[in-house]
Amino acid sequence: MMSLTGTPLLLLTALATVAAATATATGWHRGRRTRLLLRTAALLLTQALALTCVGLAVNRSQHFYTSWDDLLHTSAAAAHANPDRPGRLDRWLTHHGDTGPTTLDWRPPRWRTWHLTTDPTVVVPAGYPHHPTWRYPALVVLDQDPGTRTTPPVDGAVLVLIHPGAHTSVDTLTTTLPEDLQRDLRVTGHTWALVATGHHRLARAVAAAAPTRYRALALTGPATDPPGPTPTVSHTTAPDLTAALRWAAAQTPLPGPAPPTPPSAGPR
Repeated sequence: MMSLTGTPLLLLTALATVAAATATATGWHRGRRTRLLLRTAALLLTQALALTCVGLAVNRSQHFYTSWDDLLHTSAAAAHANPDRPGRLDRWLTHHGDTGPTTLDWRPPRWRTWHLTTDPTVVVPAGYPHHPTWRYPALVVLDQDPGTRTTPPVDGAVLVLIHPGAHTSVDTLTTTLPEDLQRDLRVTGHTWALVATGHHRLARAVAAAAPTRYRALALTGPATDPPGPTPTVSHTTAPDLTAALRWAAAQTPLPGPAPPTPPSAGPR
């Protein structure tokens, strides 16, 4: 099944809309006895396809529904249809989380297809279990050193530490990882930040591919790969990981009881 936020489905719907409009115009004067019925059906079909195309484009940009499960309510993944829905890890965090930030190994069902060098780590901010209706921005860290298991906690944001491998794709970081994170934790669907301690080319490509998802990019550490495209989102080069995280967190919205609107300009 095609991804709900993928380009193939959007292109297929757009082509179907054009085809329906062309067929409507071509057959407008055909069928004397059934002309009225055919015209009505053709117009309704064309309008429905056009609205579907617009809806898919808006959803792809804003990530209201990140998967077919979200849209069809066939699983507990309907995060955007019910902003107060707990994440799948909320119950565990309520019973095992500390009063401060909680660090845990994160192994969503599809993580082995991400081609990482080791499993991801998530740091949930202090107070997360005590605010069950809040949504939190996410800071995704692309770490160069596979031995790194912890990072400085970030107040008011969920931190995701991953170690990309040679075959980790841009689509994994712009679509698959966000979908899984939104199912497991109460994070927003947009206005995240990306931090890279190396893997600069991959980080730039991700920021360029999903500027609504990742509104800020901080680079630190040695650039061991060829330079990529200059990102159009807010970006900086930091002297170390702590400074990069501090700057990235300042570009994200504060957590709150409803998905926040992406800010027009300026840090929080």
